[in-house]
Amino acid sequence: MIFVDDREPERIFEMLKSIGVNAIRKRLELADYLIAHQSYAVAVERKSASDYISSIADGRFFNQLHDLSKSYELSFLCVIGRPDFSRISREAFVGSFLSIALKSKRRIIPIQLENERDFCLMLKSLDRQLRRGDLRTAPRLRKADVDDSVAMLTAIPGIGIEKARRLLEKLGSIQRVVNASIPELMRVEGIGEKQARRIYDFVRGRKD
Repeated sequence: MIFVDDREPERIFEMLKSIGVNAIRKRLELADYLIAHQSYAVAVERKSASDYISSIADGRFFNQLHDLSKSYELSFLCVIGRPDFSRISREAFVGSFLSIALKSKRRIIPIQLENERDFCLMLKSLDRQLRRGDLRTAPRLRKADVDDSVAMLTAIPGIGIEKARRLLEKLGSIQRVVNASIPELMRVEGIGEKQARRIYDFVRGRKD
């Protein structure tokens, strides 16, 4: 399952569907894409080459990468397109990739891709490998086995494994969680009115 942040371009979402990828648009707090299967999750951040070069001088971008490395044991930073080397030296560009990998202790892997189609094919390959269990370094969401329903609910901001389990135990299924009213969500232990409203708005695609 690939979750696509709802701020990402529609063309990429449609391209993913056209190559047979099961993708869902949701608001994600950190990454642009989140690939989740059972107890594993891998985050992916997408940048055009132009945006990446501009962001090298932007401290907020590196703060975001820091947060990403703290939240996920394995993430990918995908830089798409050819850099304009009149704006940055080739040495500095290559060096920035090395710096990201080293400073994140290899939790973030930078990759340069030619175009958005190659990016979508990479996501499809990651999704397939994660589903087959080939990415052994991918982080477990918890030690015990977690089914896809719990993993999907953890994509909701503020919902961890335990709250996802309580939602499923109380309401019975993903469908019932999605269709639940705010009062119904509040009947779940640990879910207050504010969080119930956030869940209610999130599953309906409403933005803050």
